[in-house]
Amino acid sequence: MKNRTCAAFLFDGFADQELALVMAGLNRTGTMLLETFSTRGRTVTSGSGLRVMPHAALSSMDPEDFDLLLLPGGAGGGRCGDQWERGDNLEVFPLIQASFGRRLVVAVGSAILSLADLGLLDTIPHTGPGTGYFSRYCPEYRGFASFCEQPFVNAGPVITIDSAALVERAHSMLGLFDTLQEIYANNHELFDPAC
Repeated sequence: MKNRTCAAFLFDGFADQELALVMAGLNRTGTMLLETFSTRGRTVTSGSGLRVMPHAALSSMDPEDFDLLLLPGGAGGGRCGDQWERGDNLEVFPLIQASFGRRLVVAVGSAILSLADLGLLDTIPHTGPGTGYFSRYCPEYRGFASFCEQPFVNAGPVITIDSAALVERAHSMLGLFDTLQEIYANNHELFDPAC
């Protein structure tokens, strides 16, 4: 089986939990190689403070070199706010357009705004935080009739994922983390390397 490549766009403030959960899902059925890139190929810091050195710069990305383009959302709040909501990350728009129809494009959370800005969601079924959200940040949005209130929508060339669905999954993982902390607090000898 041929390995497939996922090209993931990274930028200061990207939602690393969205990237991690989507990649975990992709790798459940086979091997998906992750190729990360940023606008200039320089280190970026995720919304949670994780510093990441991408594999490549945007200028070297070509749809012929990957099978899937992954656009994680931004981590709202914080010092940067959400780049997609502010209308930043415009540099990646030509790659999105070049990939559309040739490669699978997966947009998570606020990254779905990039597809709305480009008019790609006008007639394609998609999900997201709601039509009011799209109207607020994309005055040109015309996809009202194509919007679906679902955790994710697979529309052929585009998969959109509502970040709220991923957050629910992350909360269950946090519950596991809380349980492990409780076990550690009550039975620390179980985790003592000297035992």
